[in-house]
Amino acid sequence: MASRRQSPTPKRTLALKRADGEPLTRADIQYDVLNAIFSEKTPAFTDPYNSSEDAPKVCFRDLYIKAIMNSSKATKALKDKMAESSDFAEDFAMLALLVNVGRINTTMSFFPEMKTAIRTYHPIPTLQRTSGNLQDAPRIKSILKAGVLERETQGTPNNPEDILSHARAGRIPSTSILNLIFVLSSHSTAVGAHFSQRFDFLDVFLRTEISSPSRARAFLWMCFNYLENPGSASDDYDEEEKPNPFAEPSNNSAPSLISLSPEEALLENVDSPEDKVHAEELISNRGNIVKQHAAKGAGKEKDAARQEEDDQSVLSDTEVKGKGKKKGAAKGAEKPKRAAASKEKKAGAEKSRKDRLKKDAKGSQNSVPSTAQRPTDMTRSPDNSHAPQGMVPRLITTADSLEDGSHNYRILSSKPGEPKHRGTHRYSPYPRSPDHSHSQKPRVFRSPVPERTMFQHAWYIINNTDPLMDSDDERGDEYDRHDYMKRLKVVSQLAQRQWTEPSHALQLSVELSGT
Repeated sequence: MASRRQSPTPKRTLALKRADGEPLTRADIQYDVLNAIFSEKTPAFTDPYNSSEDAPKVCFRDLYIKAIMNSSKATKALKDKMAESSDFAEDFAMLALLVNVGRINTTMSFFPEMKTAIRTYHPIPTLQRTSGNLQDAPRIKSILKAGVLERETQGTPNNPEDILSHARAGRIPSTSILNLIFVLSSHSTAVGAHFSQRFDFLDVFLRTEISSPSRARAFLWMCFNYLENPGSASDDYDEEEKPNPFAEPSNNSAPSLISLSPEEALLENVDSPEDKVHAEELISNRGNIVKQHAAKGAGKEKDAARQEEDDQSVLSDTEVKGKGKKKGAAKGAEKPKRAAASKEKKAGAEKSRKDRLKKDAKGSQNSVPSTAQRPTDMTRSPDNSHAPQGMVPRLITTADSLEDGSHNYRILSSKPGEPKHRGTHRYSPYPRSPDHSHSQKPRVFRSPVPERTMFQHAWYIINNTDPLMDSDDERGDEYDRHDYMKRLKVVSQLAQRQWTEPSHALQLSVELSGT
C-alpha cells in the first residue's frame, strides 16, 4: 500500500505554550502583524459568498470574517455577536487566524467560565476589547475546518498545486480563504520559494527580525497569488495576469522584506499600560470564578460523602439483622471491594443459619416414628411467649427436605411424656380440655357447646381472673373462646337487622343468648 504523501515542511515548534492563567501578550501573538493584515483595506479578493455577477471585491478582513460566519459550525450566538460588534468580529478573526496557522495550542481556552481540566485559561487583553466570548482553540479550529465553499462539499484541495490548478481552470477563488491558509501552513517551505531570500509562510508569525508591515504584505501577496492570480508565478500561463496589488511596484514580484535591528525589533509589539491593567482584571475575574466552582465542588463532595456514610450505615444494619437485601436503594454506588465483603458476610451468616436449623431438625427426628406418621400441619415457628406451661413446641422437618436442601418445618406442641398422635394439632394459646376422650373424638361428633352453665362460667371467671391484669396477657380456655364467639355472633346478627323495631331486636338478642 502506498504511503501517505508527507508535507515538505519539517515539523517545528510553532504553538505557544504558557502556564494556566498566564496572559498572551502582543509579542506572543505578533499583534502588529495581525493589525497590519486586518487594517489593509485594498479590495482585491473575490467574494464567494455574494452570488451576484457584479459583486464588488472585498478586502482580506471582510473576506475572512465572512468565511467564519458562513461556516457550518459557527453558532447563531457567534454570528449574531460578530454582526452586532465589528470590534468583536475583528478580534475573533485575529484569534482565528492564529489558530488557522497553528500558532495557538489546542489546549488553550479564552473564556473565564471554562470548567474542564484539560484546557488552560489564557486572557488576551489586546483581543478582548468587548464582552464577547472568544471560546477555545478546539472550537475555533472546528469552525475553520467547516468553512468550505459550496462546490467543495465533496472535498477540498490539500496542496498548493491543486489550488493553482483550480485557479487555472477558471474557478476563482480557487478555494476558501480558511482552507488556503491550512494548506499554505502545511507546505510552508514550498510556498517560500517565491521570495528571493529565505522566507516561508510560517515566518510571517515567527520572524521578529523582519518588520511587521513587510511580513503582513508578504502574507497578503501569497493569499492573492493562490486565490486570484496563479499566472504571476507560472511561465506557461497564457492569459493576461491579474496585477497583484501587494507585489513590489517596480517589477510586480513578491514584496521585499525589511530587516530590523534588535533595538528596532524591541519597539514592535509593546503592551500598553491599558493592556496590563486589563490583563490583571481578567485574571482576577477568572480567580473568582474558580473559587466559586471550588466551593460548589466541595459542597457536592460533602453531600457525596454523607450519602456514602448513610449507605454504609444501611448496609451495616442489614448485616446485623441478617437480611439478604437492603432496606432502601442506595443512591451512591458502593465500592467493589466493600460490596464483595458484604456479600461474603451475608452468605456466611445464611449458611450458618441453615446448618443450625438442619442440626436441630436432625436432633428432633428421632422422636418421629416414620415418615408416614408425621403430622401434615405445617406452619412457621410461632412466638412461644404466650404458650401455656407444659406445652413444649418442637421443630421438625421432612426427610425429603433434608435431601434437596429445602426447608419444610412443622411445629408440634405436646406435654413431656404425652404419647404422639397422628392428629396432632397446631399450637393454640388456649390449654386443651382435660377430657382427652372429647379431644380424641372426630370433629363432627364433638359438642359445639361446653358443658358449663352461665352461672358456672361467671363463677369461674371471678375466681380465676385478675382484674389488674391486661386482658391481652390473660390465658383463656375453650370456654372463654366459646363465650367470645357467642358475643360476636349476637353483635353480627344485630348489626344486620334494621333498628326500626327495638322490641323485636331485644327479643332476637335474648333468643341468640340462649343458644
